Amino acid sequence: MTNYCERYKERFDKSYEKILHAYEYKSTDEVPFIVSDVSYWMDGENPNKIPADYFTNPETMTDYQLKKIDNHLERYEDDYIPMLFPWYGTGVIPSALGCNIQFHEHSDPSVEGTVLKRPEDINKLSMPDPYKDGLMPKVLETIDYMKAHTDLPVSFTDPQGPLNIALCLCGVENLFIWMYEAPKYVHEIMAFSTEVFINWVKVQKKHMGRELNAGAFPHGILLPEAFGGIWLADDDCTIMSAELYKEFVVPYNATIFKAFGGGTLHFCGSAEHQLENILHTDGCTGVNNFCMGNFKQIYKMQALYEDKLALMVCDFAPLHVNTYYKELFSGLRKKGTIVASFLSEVYALNQSKYDHVARDTDVLGKEVYEVFQRYCR
Repeated sequence: MTNYCERYKERFDKSYEKILHAYEYKSTDEVPFIVSDVSYWMDGENPNKIPADYFTNPETMTDYQLKKIDNHLERYEDDYIPMLFPWYGTGVIPSALGCNIQFHEHSDPSVEGTVLKRPEDINKLSMPDPYKDGLMPKVLETIDYMKAHTDLPVSFTDPQGPLNIALCLCGVENLFIWMYEAPKYVHEIMAFSTEVFINWVKVQKKHMGRELNAGAFPHGILLPEAFGGIWLADDDCTIMSAELYKEFVVPYNATIFKAFGGGTLHFCGSAEHQLENILHTDGCTGVNNFCMGNFKQIYKMQALYEDKLALMVCDFAPLHVNTYYKELFSGLRKKGTIVASFLSEVYALNQSKYDHVARDTDVLGKEVYEVFQRYCR
């Protein structure tokens, strides 16, 4: 067993302090940055390098992630603090509530179909058993294996959020129609999804050996304990009105943040109409945004969230690295900010969308690393 925490203690401590200072909004000349080449998900990976038993063998998943961690620590002196992630897609909670999970060759599992055909069907659902239902037992088995065979922190699996869980259970069209036609039942669905979320993460934290207010890594980036122990994903906030989001989502996200002493909210793309809602979500301490080149939104968040919410500015590595980051950093404030670029052998951000482009991540990582050193140090 490699003793990562002892071997790299000084390095990890320095990075932790930088990330903590970002959340504390301390004035600094440096921006914590991460060249993220240790993705635990398979989407965006070279299909020829994905182990056939990644989702069936905890040892394979662990070894695959450890090799990436070793490679990263040898190549880059950035602010990445490693952890292991029991990754079984974004549908673990829906799987335990009756949703079918489809496993794809060379990609991540996905939710297929819905469970609730009518809003009143919520009354047929009951709390899942983490040791029996859906993919939950596999997640716990993997957490236990990772804990037993490494000294690295282990994360809880991708939690998504009450909105995403509800959408998986109901379907997008149904849920949004029911918000108008059956709002009482939608609130019941959201409250149920919130309760399941909280209970499920609590069980995982027992297996992780972590307190409720610790052990969160929003998209692989450490969240300092003083700022909560949870993150949730709300990608679908981009397609909702601010009014519906405020009524049907904000209170339930706040309940989750309260249960874990605060936390960070993730979304991809553009949701400028939701920025005030996020700011006024009790317990939210930061935002993780894959902005897809929408720098206007990033600057708007920095102004609105100053001294209130830290900002993780993320994206898959752009096709034109120097041009992209020169523009981003021309208006980016260092205070309260963390930046991360996610390397992919098959994706590149180009013109606000992800194109399929074959890339050498060693060459790409070196280019991103040099750019980050120029602007962040």
